[in-house]
Amino acid sequence: MWMVRRRCVKAFLNIVVISAVCMLISGCAATIIQSDLLKKIQEKNAPVIVDVRSLGEYEQDHLPGAVHIPFYAIGSGLKELKYAKSEQIVLYCEHGPRAGLAGLSLYLQGYEQVYSLEGHMQVWRAKGLPIEKASR
Repeated sequence: MWMVRRRCVKAFLNIVVISAVCMLISGCAATIIQSDLLKKIQEKNAPVIVDVRSLGEYEQDHLPGAVHIPFYAIGSGLKELKYAKSEQIVLYCEHGPRAGLAGLSLYLQGYEQVYSLEGHMQVWRAKGLPIEKASR
């Protein structure tokens, strides 16, 4: 009987931990919708837009004006490019997980205005919104 309870408690704790991690990853960045970001880009009032996908994905297509910093190097990449922690930053990847990890990293480093693009590149592309390709 105590073995069954122990397994139930262990399963419950695993669910709690997984839920907390998911909430942290998704909850450290507010969301900006595509139309709002597109309007800012068109008005030449865009925030710092960061593509956290691989270099190959970035070269294939990316949002207009986006800089490439892989999700695993986001903090050092922004410092290297001299972006202040107070600047508005929009992160995106193909569909969300890498941007979530990058957002969590920036949150923990004290960045104040971190946003995640709603739907990420997958939805941006599906809506036929403007994209750029890297020139070689």
